Amino acid sequence: MTENEKRNAGAQQRNRNAAVHQDRNSAVKNERAAFDNIGLTKRNAEYMFRFNQALQATKLSPEKKAENVKKITTELLEGQKTGKTARNLYGNDVNAHVKEIVEGPVRPAGAMDPYWPSVLYNGLNFFTIFSIMFGIMFLISPASQKSGQSVGLISIILSSVIAGFALPMVPRLFDSKREHRYALWLRIIGALIFLVFWLLLFTFTSALPSYLNPALNAWVMIALGILGAGASILVKRQYKLTQGFFGSTPQNRRR
Repeated sequence: MTENEKRNAGAQQRNRNAAVHQDRNSAVKNERAAFDNIGLTKRNAEYMFRFNQALQATKLSPEKKAENVKKITTELLEGQKTGKTARNLYGNDVNAHVKEIVEGPVRPAGAMDPYWPSVLYNGLNFFTIFSIMFGIMFLISPASQKSGQSVGLISIILSSVIAGFALPMVPRLFDSKREHRYALWLRIIGALIFLVFWLLLFTFTSALPSYLNPALNAWVMIALGILGAGASILVKRQYKLTQGFFGSTPQNRRR
């Protein structure tokens, strides 16, 4: 390639780069103008411009991105009627706001886990414990499987369900930071009544005939326990749970 050809090629490349740069600047100006022309104040329009740019860099679907841009814009327009700004509503950190939308709002330190996911998580934990414990017991002492109807499958399932419902209620029932409708002594009595009900139901299921409350093969019970453990881990990760039968985990969690 001659010297002239090299100079021409360099000039053409510079022209292309300049065109791309100009196109980008034009797109940014158009995007910025789009928020200026819908009734937002200058500062709110600037916030929406930065919010939209940060949002577009996430892995949310285009539909979710458009939905959130529309939602925040509507909230800002409504807030302007009473003098509220983006800073008042969302703070200065646009990236933190976008992160909260993508990952979910931060749960305050010490806050209770959501109830129904906690029920499922604790129920699965108890199912895991009972299944593996009695499965090992049956391996060590096969004779106990024939005589111990109290450890049949229905007994384990019902006990796990009741434990799942009860465990998330205990910290709520005795949380000193909550305003309770009933006195402490009444709540203690209520908890004891629930415990007695649990034991009576367990006793009732143990009296069921074996075809209604079967004691499964030891290895089957252990396998069910392992599946229950895997399911409980998935539930904990899905709902970012911090409390449970095995204690609390660090509070850097999201709802």
